[in-house]
Amino acid sequence: MMLEVAPDFSFAVLSPAFKGCEGYIAINEFASAGCIFYSGGLCEIHASDIQPLECRVCHHESQGMGPKIHRELENEWNTKKGQKVVINWMKEIKFHDKLLKDKESQGKIIAL
Repeated sequence: MMLEVAPDFSFAVLSPAFKGCEGYIAINEFASAGCIFYSGGLCEIHASDIQPLECRVCHHESQGMGPKIHRELENEWNTKKGQKVVINWMKEIKFHDKLLKDKESQGKIIAL
């Protein structure tokens, strides 16, 4: 999974990671690497119970409705319940420690 942050930084959502962004922030430069679940032309979790809602709905069940459904899903994540899931994930993977490590290795100050 990776953390996608809203353009205005007001909230974040969890999504399947781009290869290279696993357990971190979505970085556009990695988008072309593809999804970590996409291998050999197929989605490894396509037929499973854990297929992400956006993938299932936008790419399979309601083609052409992507932007509308994407906004609706953003609204679901931009709630106290949605952000609690994000915070719990961040704690579970020690996200804060990763940011601090990156800050130290790059010699930059990051507002946390």
